[in-house]
Amino acid sequence: MSLFQNGKARVIMRLRICLAGLLFLMLFTPNWVFADACRDAGSDLRASFEVTQGRGGIWGYMEQTSSLRGDSMIGFQVDGKLQRVIVIFEAQCNKSKQPSKKNFQKIENILGDARMIFNLRPGRDPVKKIMAKINGLNSNLDKLIKELEA
Repeated sequence: MSLFQNGKARVIMRLRICLAGLLFLMLFTPNWVFADACRDAGSDLRASFEVTQGRGGIWGYMEQTSSLRGDSMIGFQVDGKLQRVIVIFEAQCNKSKQPSKKNFQKIENILGDARMIFNLRPGRDPVKKIMAKINGLNSNLDKLIKELEA
């Protein structure tokens, strides 16, 4: 009888260890998975930003276009603000305050707007229209930065 009870105690001990391990995984795995997803999203945003910077950024675009060169400092500001929103997003991934998918999508949309500016050509599109797009992007970035830092 004692041999049977000893074997039964081992089985119960193994079950307890397995359940404790399972409980540990259930409690901490979602945070690890979400942190990886957040870092992956940050990498996607950075890659999208690098597309515009690979072309010289908004500032470079404006410097290469003679009719926009006089206002190119706005392009420099836009490039800095684009970088800033990505850094804010990445910093939030590393903190306990995880950024929302909505914030990711807002940043992604603004990066898309920045890429679209490169499709505008002063010979084809009026300079005022291009400047309006760049100024609109600049003001949208200001709003987004305030929202992300709140």
